[in-house]
Amino acid sequence: MKKRFSKLIPLILSFILVLGIGSSTPVYGARSVFKWINISKIEITAYTLNVRTGPGTQFPVIGQVKRGQIIDVIGALDGWYVVHLPDNSVGVLSSTYTRAYRYHNPPKQETPAPTPTPTPTPTPPTEEKPPTDTSLGDLTADEREMFNLINQARKAQGLAPYTIDMDVVRVARIKAKDMVENKYFSHESPTYGSPFNMLKQFGISYRAAGENIAGNRSVQAAHDALMNSSGHRANILNSQYDRVGIGIVPDPRYGKVFVQMFIKK
Repeated sequence: MKKRFSKLIPLILSFILVLGIGSSTPVYGARSVFKWINISKIEITAYTLNVRTGPGTQFPVIGQVKRGQIIDVIGALDGWYVVHLPDNSVGVLSSTYTRAYRYHNPPKQETPAPTPTPTPTPTPPTEEKPPTDTSLGDLTADEREMFNLINQARKAQGLAPYTIDMDVVRVARIKAKDMVENKYFSHESPTYGSPFNMLKQFGISYRAAGENIAGNRSVQAAHDALMNSSGHRANILNSQYDRVGIGIVPDPRYGKVFVQMFIKK
C-alpha cells in the first residue's frame, strides 16, 4: 500500500524551484540548474527511499516511497529527480535507487493519474515602450499581492518599504515571459544573459541589483518559499536595495513563474 504523507508540499517545488542572486552577496543554491529529461515515470528499486526538499542529503526529509511505486518525474537537479507524488505533493529523490518505468508492464496497483486541465495561454505583456505611470494600479492583481507581501515582511523587520519601479517591472515581466516561452528556469537567460546585463540592456542604471525567481501555483506559496530560503529572504530584506520590480506570468509547468528584481539607484 502506498504511504500517504500527512501534509501537501506547496506546488511547485516550494523549496526546490526557487533561485536568488545578488550583485554583492552569493546566494546558496544558485548553481543548481533544473533540467527537463526524457524520462516521465520511474519505478522505485530501494526497499524505502527518502523524499527530500532539495537535491542532496543535507535537505530535510518530507516523506518516503517504497519499492515498486511508480512516480511521475518533472525533471532533474544535479543527478536527483524532481518528482510529482501520488498525493499531489512535490519533492526530490536520488536517481540511484530508481529505474525508468516501462509503460507496457505497469504494476497492478498503479492507478492512472487524471489528465491535468490545460493552462490557458497568457496574453503576453506589452513590450513596445516602458510604462510611465508608477502607481500600483499598473500592476496585475498577482504582482500587487506579491509587492504587498514583500513590504509587509520588511515592515515586520523594521525596514523601509520598497518603491515599485515600473521600468524594472517591465524587465521582470519580460524575464518571466522568456522563461515560459523558452522552457528554462535559471537566472542566466539564453536570450538576455544575466539579470544584471538584462537591466542594462533595457536602459536601467543601478548601483546594486539582485534577482529572485520562483515557480509555484499561488503568490502566497511562492512568497512563503522565498522567505523560507536564506538567500532569497536576504534579497527581500536587503537594506541596500530601495526599489523592486515584479513580473508574474502563467506557466503550464508550475502554475506561474515569478521574477523579483531589486535595485539600488
